[in-house]
Amino acid sequence: MTFTPTRKFGAFSALTATLLAATPTLAQTTPSPSAEGTSDTENQRTSVAELQKLKQNPVSGLRQFLFEANANPGYPNSGQTQGIYSLQAVWPFSINEDYRLVTYTILPVAHLPGTAGANSTTGLSDTLINLFVSPKKAGEIVWGIGPSILLPTRSQPELGSNRVALGPAALLYYQQEKWSAGLVLQNGWSLGNASGNNRVNALGAQYLFSYNLPDGWSIYSNATITSNWTRPSDERWTVPMGGGIGKLFYVGPLPISLSAQAFYNVVTPTDGPNWSVNFQLAFLFGAPN
Repeated sequence: MTFTPTRKFGAFSALTATLLAATPTLAQTTPSPSAEGTSDTENQRTSVAELQKLKQNPVSGLRQFLFEANANPGYPNSGQTQGIYSLQAVWPFSINEDYRLVTYTILPVAHLPGTAGANSTTGLSDTLINLFVSPKKAGEIVWGIGPSILLPTRSQPELGSNRVALGPAALLYYQQEKWSAGLVLQNGWSLGNASGNNRVNALGAQYLFSYNLPDGWSIYSNATITSNWTRPSDERWTVPMGGGIGKLFYVGPLPISLSAQAFYNVVTPTDGPNWSVNFQLAFLFGAPN
């Protein structure tokens, strides 16, 4: 998990990378066949192995609530840690028998370290809403398309834009028995005449890869390459490389997912961090018909 580390945090590229990389996956659950000697709860709930595979599909329909923390140690010009903490909700809606709309709402709080002798800034950043239309029945290749909307909910100027930003988003996803891979692309532009930190024109290219292990464990890499087109050509790109581990398990009837990742930015602006770490806690709920 990563973000475009502009000194003015609120650029769309920063939120795109952090929040899209954090975009929770969705799953439609299917009750397991009944077996003699098992309880009704055990019969009706989806197995960990099946949920593990379904969760990695970015547009399949499971309602989720998540908490995510992103930390960037040794932030340039301060040596401190930048933090981005978000509450996220995923909610699907049936359009008709063939298609559904999957909505992601991500509300972040950011901590931006101050330079030497300056105060740090902490507060609410801009809210990201992603909407994907996707077929309910799909083969090995899954697709989704829709808009991405950035709302100016910042509490301080350093933490976001004061303009609404809009842009297209699209994804492709491929899954096999033990592994899966995908790509999410989007670009966003601010509306109206904007300058400085309020001007938004940025690309996010999120790559997804997972390999499933026994007992709900998985190794995976889920990060976003970003380009902030408003900056000089040699200061636009952030390219993270890395990955981590995840674990999916039940607590009573509720499936929970925990994951952690670490990334090194092989390309980064001069005012961007070299490292980032990500932690995510997800609560998974029922799927629509």
